Amino acid sequence: MKTLFLNVEYLMPFLLNQCGSLLYYLTLASTDLTLAVPICNSLAIVFTLVVGKVLGEDVGGKQAVAGMVLTMTGIALCITSSVSKTQGQLSSL
Repeated sequence: MKTLFLNVEYLMPFLLNQCGSLLYYLTLASTDLTLAVPICNSLAIVFTLVVGKVLGEDVGGKQAVAGMVLTMTGIALCITSSVSKTQGQLSSL
């Protein structure tokens, strides 16, 4: 165990992963679940593809880019729908 935690090549990705998990749970605790869960899960895929590309991995070319664009479009629709519902509820008060 000591060897793993002294190895920087293991420790840095592990710490980044733990920070991401903490952010995920804080987001789930503080926002509407119908909005937070799809956004968090979709963005995890996008970030994985982006980091893979930065590290020089083959991420699938045009199909991967199209998937990321469609994912971001879906996230934008979720956010827009949630904001519209919230504004509609506020105006009815």
